[in-house]
Amino acid sequence: MRGLLLPGALLLLCSPASAFKTITRCPEGSKPMRSPDPRWPWVCVLTDERYRDGIECPPGSQAVTLFDPHDPFKCAVSNVKLIPPKGACPPGHQAVPAEEGSEQGYDCEKIQSQGFKSGPQCPRGYKPLPTPGQLRPFRCEADPSQNSEPAADPDFGVEDGRNRARTPQPLKCGPGTEKRATENPFNPFECVPKDKEKALPKVPKNSDYRRYRMPGELSFEYPKGWSLTDAWRDEVPSVFLQLDLKRDGRPVMITLTRQRAGAPGFVELKTAVFREKEWHGAKDAKGIDVSGLLTSHVSVQGEARTAFVRVPDGYFTLSYGAPADLFERYLPVYERLLKTFRVEFGKK
Repeated sequence: MRGLLLPGALLLLCSPASAFKTITRCPEGSKPMRSPDPRWPWVCVLTDERYRDGIECPPGSQAVTLFDPHDPFKCAVSNVKLIPPKGACPPGHQAVPAEEGSEQGYDCEKIQSQGFKSGPQCPRGYKPLPTPGQLRPFRCEADPSQNSEPAADPDFGVEDGRNRARTPQPLKCGPGTEKRATENPFNPFECVPKDKEKALPKVPKNSDYRRYRMPGELSFEYPKGWSLTDAWRDEVPSVFLQLDLKRDGRPVMITLTRQRAGAPGFVELKTAVFREKEWHGAKDAKGIDVSGLLTSHVSVQGEARTAFVRVPDGYFTLSYGAPADLFERYLPVYERLLKTFRVEFGKK
């Protein structure tokens, strides 16, 4: 057997961090799976049936512990750190690693509170060991290295026991600030100014905009203080605009994509509109014909808006999403983008 496993801890943590290669897609012959360790939330698990029990892992891989207490041990690719890729997802969803063969390189997963998870549980001072062929997939064996007496509560610490979870101290906020809940389970509260209006980034004025132009493709105006990510060379050409709210949770974001007929994953415009309505509850909305082209608008009340701009070989999608309390505040930025958006086919 290659080593003993701690609940929620990965053996790959035993190697120095500099030895790891950061990736967003798993190598061939492996697939992404979630791990109980928040520092390494994703691992690339081998798909070969010979290693499904995680007992004798081949060279280049090592045993890991996963969430399922009935099948907790797997072999995962070693010396890699899998992180979620960047991708354009519908409102309320986030990009997560995709399995081999995914055309866009990522999947979209609905954002929801998962609570706290863990792998197989053993009392403090014990480690789980696999028991292939038995009704219970693991047994608990004393672990002298933990140097502690067995107890009824599970041990969430790492191998040497020095980083066990401590009782969190109540958050105290200073003068002029107040405590606010976040969507981060590891930092559930934060201190924010009591004057919420001053705490938010300002709504841009006319002088706060600049023009972005991609010769031969498109141009539009956007606020100077927003970050712009140009991913036009990706399989699905995209541009992302995001406002830094300096807080956890859903961002304020505008996404532009180019959908070309014949490209991988392309669907007809009417199908794309149908999916927005069927999958996300969007409704038809009124709006301008962007750049003088026939445009279909849909919206999810207080959450998102999308414009589908028809062009001869496909269409553009211009989408806006924001937290419910900020949706109307920054909606004018999206409306200005629609008014200033220009298709520049043939121009240099």
